[in-house]
Amino acid sequence: MAAPAEKDGVSHRARVFGRRFSAACVVVLAIAMVGGAGLYLSASQKDARARILDDFVARAQLAVGVVGNTVTASDAKTRAWAMDSFTGSGRELTRALDAHRAGVTWLAVLRSDGTVLGASPVSIRTRAAHLSTSPGFKLAVATGQMAYGDIVVENTVPVVYAFQPFVVAGGTRVLAVPFNVGDVESVLQSGLGTTSGRSYVIDSAGAVLAATDNTPVGQPLPDARLATTTRGAGQGVVGDNYYVRQPVSGSPWWVVVTTSRSSLLAPVQEANQVAWLIFAGFASAVALMLLIGARMLSSLTRLAHARLHDALTGLPTRALFIEHAERAMAQRRPVAALFLDLDGFKPVNDTYGHSAGDQLLIKVAERLRATSRPEDLVSRFGGDEFLVLCCGMADEQTIHAVADRIRQELSEPYEIGGHTVRIGASIGTAVSNLHSDSAEKLISNADLALYHAKRSGKGRIANFTMDLVPS
Repeated sequence: MAAPAEKDGVSHRARVFGRRFSAACVVVLAIAMVGGAGLYLSASQKDARARILDDFVARAQLAVGVVGNTVTASDAKTRAWAMDSFTGSGRELTRALDAHRAGVTWLAVLRSDGTVLGASPVSIRTRAAHLSTSPGFKLAVATGQMAYGDIVVENTVPVVYAFQPFVVAGGTRVLAVPFNVGDVESVLQSGLGTTSGRSYVIDSAGAVLAATDNTPVGQPLPDARLATTTRGAGQGVVGDNYYVRQPVSGSPWWVVVTTSRSSLLAPVQEANQVAWLIFAGFASAVALMLLIGARMLSSLTRLAHARLHDALTGLPTRALFIEHAERAMAQRRPVAALFLDLDGFKPVNDTYGHSAGDQLLIKVAERLRATSRPEDLVSRFGGDEFLVLCCGMADEQTIHAVADRIRQELSEPYEIGGHTVRIGASIGTAVSNLHSDSAEKLISNADLALYHAKRSGKGRIANFTMDLVPS
């Protein structure tokens, strides 16, 4: 049996060795943890830098996509508008251009070879003859899609031309429309909002169309080295700046996004922060895209409303009248057309001015709405002529009674600009199921009846009969 002192010595040495081994393990583990943490931190920083750079590029490409979608988004609607409105030739095309020129300085229609088919006003035909040299015109003809050109100056105002190709029986036509650069800039600005850094939309000549800094429209990029280095699509480094340059679909334009490397890499973040930034970027992009579509229906809704409603009175136009009449007739429902012409309108217009005449037309429209049934349609035919479509009405005596009520209502005095004026109305009526099988024929018959009423004397009502048809 070992002595107690010996056992105590072995135990002491074992405890010392255990302590030293434990200390060594702790040191090794600490070194491993420090080294691992250093390697992880280094790798994390490298990955974070890569992710930030990737995010920078992705945001730039997203901005390119948003701007491109903004540029081409109205192609289908504008093409449909052009095909509905500008397929005629000669005077017909000129009248159509004049009728649709509300809100823009001019409109022009060209062949794909650049030949001018029509222009409104006619004074811009010389300018229109040079539109085929625009890169936007060439791009529209080549792609068959809506395209925009570079900045040009018209009467000291910078504008860009939009070119909408559309196919007609005789071949391809191109509708040209000028847009104020300020209006284009406000739309493009929203697309640039998804980027990080300084962002620009430039045309093929390098002139700025929109910018997130204070660079004026029409000026070159403020960084001359960036302007001369970034030729063609791609990405890279110029001095201390990263840049991305990508083409914008539907135009000869480019999106250029640039930022300082030091400022870009300074806020190196953890993966979750980068992920939240990417998520925020995509969420912002989606919100931005939703914002852009509402604005074009409204334009198209506004455009469609403007095409189908009279700008002065707000009444439906002849086209909408025909649409409603054809629909009712297709359903085998009898309809009656009342064609009204104001008696005494011209003296009011000549005596008190066109403004008074416009106010009188507005009041006439209000009275016509008030005297018609909810299922009826009141429209302005043009000038001081109006049409009323009475659905489900075929009895000529009833129709005559309705026309007489309208005539009496319109003959009541009007207060216009402090003056009391009186006018009358001559009315011609026609019924669909008697002598007409189309809306156009219905209108023509009512027009013949109106002519007969006016020829018989003012303030009269005449129903259409076959005797009124010219032999």
